[in-house]
Amino acid sequence: MDILNQQPHFEHLSFNGQNHLSVIRATGADAASFLQGQLSNDFVLLKPNQWQLAAYCSPKGRMLASFWGIKLANSPELQDICLVLSKDLAAATLKRLSMFVMRAKLTLSAADDMLPELFATHGLAAWSEREVARGVARITAPLVDLFVPQMLNYESIGGVSFKKGCYPGQEVVARSQFRGAIKRRTYLVQAMLNKASLPAIAVGQEVYGLQDDESVGVVVQTDGDQALICIQTSSAGTDLRLGSKDGVAVKILELPYPLLEDI
Repeated sequence: MDILNQQPHFEHLSFNGQNHLSVIRATGADAASFLQGQLSNDFVLLKPNQWQLAAYCSPKGRMLASFWGIKLANSPELQDICLVLSKDLAAATLKRLSMFVMRAKLTLSAADDMLPELFATHGLAAWSEREVARGVARITAPLVDLFVPQMLNYESIGGVSFKKGCYPGQEVVARSQFRGAIKRRTYLVQAMLNKASLPAIAVGQEVYGLQDDESVGVVVQTDGDQALICIQTSSAGTDLRLGSKDGVAVKILELPYPLLEDI
């Protein structure tokens, strides 16, 4: 299921407070084809003014960054694509992508000045805010190189194309999907304390099951008393705590989308 086909119910949200995001802009005749060979989703088929999720993976299939990508223009002469990602990964991601441009006809640049326009004109707010409630995990610095996209449910929310050509890590991602190798999933959870007495929930914080000696996963994103956690699927039906076995208890909530394996 592609969550971008769902009608958002909070279009009124604005650019205010989005200083945790950055933009990498790809412009030129080869912009779409270049990103097609680097990211997990299909940027050639993406239409102007459409958004989609995508992962940037290492050769081992582990996510180095994640993006909201929008194609602003698409013609033989000029393609213009903006990639919105976490600010703490922007500089390193731009540097790494630039290493592979070679003779391709495009320019990669930092374009944070475009954020207000993307929010105001192209509806970025409707997709980037309330990510936790929508079950959309965004890669930040503590999470780099930890997950294949399916561990964050990206194949279920329109972030992976299995029909496009190769990209770094593609073989690992495909093998994980079709050989039943997905042993970790991301779940939406509610902390079982009121907000006033809730200890800080931090990205990268370990998750424990009461019956397990070692952690069964980590917190990947937080929003007040709710969080997204990536844990072993075998632990999803057990008592879970944050930080330690004596930490805050969490209750797994229903995700707003079915996982691909359940469709």
